[in-house]
Amino acid sequence: MKHKLFSKSLLMASLLLATSCSDFLTEDPKGKLTPDNFYTNQDEINLAVYALYSKVQAYQANSNPFIPLCQGDDVTSTTGSNKAAYLSADAYETPTDQKGLEWAWKRMYHIIFAANDIINKTGKADMSKEELNKALGQAYYWRAYSYYTLVRLFGPLPLNLQNNIQGGGKEQLTSVEDIYKQIVSDLTDAENCNLPAQYTGSPQSIEGQNQYVSAQTVKATMAAVYMSMAGYPMNQTQYYTEAAKKAKEVINGVNNGTYQHGLLNEWNQVFSFGNNHHEETLLGIDYNAKVGGWGDGDSQLAACHQLGSLKGWGDFLPERKFWKDYPEGPRKDAMYAKQLLTPNGVLVDWWATMDGKKYDGKNAVVSDYRPMFISFTLNKEKTGPAAAPYDYTKPYWNGNCINKRHQVIRYSEVLLWYAESAARSGAADLTDAKEALKEVRKRAYADQAKVNEVDGMSADELAEAAYTEHGYEVAGYMLAMVTRRSDQFRMNRLKEAYDYRTGAQNEVLVPKGTLTHSMDKDGNPFTYTLAEDVVLKENMEVTAPWNNESSIYHNYPPKEVEKNPNLKR
Repeated sequence: MKHKLFSKSLLMASLLLATSCSDFLTEDPKGKLTPDNFYTNQDEINLAVYALYSKVQAYQANSNPFIPLCQGDDVTSTTGSNKAAYLSADAYETPTDQKGLEWAWKRMYHIIFAANDIINKTGKADMSKEELNKALGQAYYWRAYSYYTLVRLFGPLPLNLQNNIQGGGKEQLTSVEDIYKQIVSDLTDAENCNLPAQYTGSPQSIEGQNQYVSAQTVKATMAAVYMSMAGYPMNQTQYYTEAAKKAKEVINGVNNGTYQHGLLNEWNQVFSFGNNHHEETLLGIDYNAKVGGWGDGDSQLAACHQLGSLKGWGDFLPERKFWKDYPEGPRKDAMYAKQLLTPNGVLVDWWATMDGKKYDGKNAVVSDYRPMFISFTLNKEKTGPAAAPYDYTKPYWNGNCINKRHQVIRYSEVLLWYAESAARSGAADLTDAKEALKEVRKRAYADQAKVNEVDGMSADELAEAAYTEHGYEVAGYMLAMVTRRSDQFRMNRLKEAYDYRTGAQNEVLVPKGTLTHSMDKDGNPFTYTLAEDVVLKENMEVTAPWNNESSIYHNYPPKEVEKNPNLKR
């Protein structure tokens, strides 16, 4: 990569957006190094936007802010190590390790602070209205995005729009419904800024793809937000109609050439490092071209999905049942490793045991005893990462930091949001909605009968099929704006994930005696058979009681509760 992204942003972030380390809702005037009259011209506003994007980068730089998303039924974490917070979220417990709650909270409020400064201090800047609107559009969008993230994790929130909190850090909470009203207001303001469909020049675009928020990104996000308002906890189902309208605006814009987006032909290109910037991504977060700096501008996700047995971190690992139910085809092959390459160069199935012995928790070839997501797994080329789709038969790269683009919203999601929301809205004609689902399935499935069956679906069947399909599209991808956990939250189905993790299932995943094939690094094959059925025994140690809303929402970070006693349900 030849681009250095937002090279001045980290410096400007420290100058413009200094906040107290102990309080992410109030600003310490002693730490504010830049006077209020900084925002006076084009160059200064540009630097303020770069500072905003440095906070956006920091939000997804490592896995900590995404720990709460382990509630979803697609993902779990490795045992032991430093994964207590991940497994507590997975088990719907009150965590003793609070880092996931703290990081999710502080990273979002850092973005909110940066956005507020742009929104409230740029009105008298000496610059063209068009350029000012571009800056304001970024700020309105990312403020909305941050509150959208927080409200789905924590529920009612302190609402900060001015950075001049009057309550000494003890602000009253704003209801979920009113938070959503503010989100819609901000997105409407962003839409009214008439943002470009396509940016040119650095840093607004890179390799022909937008880095800044575009008009179509705002519309797509509005569709997702309206779907959330139609679901839990507001349950105002009339918003499915609004969601369908906004998603259809994006689709129409793609079809008529206004928006340069579409589905990639091959699913293995979606997460390919060799195709880092592609037209399927509506919203992406980019990182520095210099790999390995371990800073907020470096993506530290490269090892997060990799099994600990294979020298990864094992932060986000697949749930076995979700893997089993996942439909076969090019998408599954690009989402999960078909086999695992052990450190000694042997390809094995994830359920393999030593010499085919009965599994006793100790003799698995790969001790995690799980499949592996490969959205961030890269092959090794000499000592660096190979810029190509991941090939499970070749050695993997063990590095941790990489400038791999984070794909926050993809066009395939917009198609599915339209299909589901149109079906749930009661629309009389679902022809276009069915075509949207079919378009996604054509690329994903090995069995094309799964494409043809869409034509005969009822509205309820179409809605459920699109809902399920979206879960497949974002499986294990914690960086998405709408994850599998988000979908289950909206449909009030997280209790199903809890039940699955606490129940005594005995579902056979791989039957006893199944002939399995492996090969060594030189391509010499050998086979073994299973001594017992591989059965579903997920997290049987989960004992936390289900407490309805208190289980669905995460606790407020304890450090914030100490400062603000209003942070309670």
